[in-house]
Amino acid sequence: MSNDKKLDVIYILSEKSSGSSFLFRSLKDALSLKHYPKTHHYESETLYWTKAASLLKKPQIKMLASAIPYEEGRARSEIKTFLENNLTQPFSYETDEEMVFNGWYALVKEFGPVFIEKSPHHLLQWSALELMIEFERRFADRVNCHYICIVRNPKDVFMSQLRRWNVSPERLENQWLITNFNWMRFSELPTTVSDKVLIRYEELTSDTKGTIKHICQKFGISESFHGKEVAKSSKSAKHNTLFGHQFSASVITVAMSQGYTANEVQGNTCYQWRIYRSYISLFYSPLKVVFQKIKRVLR
Repeated sequence: MSNDKKLDVIYILSEKSSGSSFLFRSLKDALSLKHYPKTHHYESETLYWTKAASLLKKPQIKMLASAIPYEEGRARSEIKTFLENNLTQPFSYETDEEMVFNGWYALVKEFGPVFIEKSPHHLLQWSALELMIEFERRFADRVNCHYICIVRNPKDVFMSQLRRWNVSPERLENQWLITNFNWMRFSELPTTVSDKVLIRYEELTSDTKGTIKHICQKFGISESFHGKEVAKSSKSAKHNTLFGHQFSASVITVAMSQGYTANEVQGNTCYQWRIYRSYISLFYSPLKVVFQKIKRVLR
């Protein structure tokens, strides 16, 4: 915990398929965190602040391969259920706004002194980031907020989203750019006093202990890294030699600003890429949907 004895909140921000889950697990390991709120979302994601944006009628962008943004009523119901399922002590609120901010602080207290929040959906939504800043402002005397943006070679990000959700690279480019532009803007905001760090997934996997130590030192949080977490070799990474999408100049420029070279990022046009895309869209993705439905029925 920080020297001033405040509670610490670490937000992990990213585009989907950028390594936020591995970073989340590595931080939990380093900080010896045993408990985390129960959530029905994938990989312990809360989607709290994008739900809050829906509940408070803030503008949001439709996310590819996602239900985000939620309808207001669904957002209210899911936030209330999430808080009720995870808090042992009641907290006071009279309005939706108070439920959002007071409820989040109650969660931080419940699962602190260090609480990690990981939802890749948040960085796409500027309104969600604004709400996170507002929470920081309201509870500045009790909480230290820290933000980590994890980026990954867009070739691997796009390949992963193609395999997992059949998201076309052409459509994903705009979302990827908005997400990264939001981080650039957010990291330079002069109104916040929080810590903001950008890391690359490739550096995290090649030197996990060193990267986690650097993050914790930056945030002033004590760590005792156990080194239990190992990055999994994804199928999309194994297939990235097939990647043939030609990124726009904007994507290449942003990736280069993050430390990648144009050669590392740009795909190679080849007939195998066209065959691979046809296989994913016509066979792999439809069969995957059917398989997941069968799994749900058999549970």
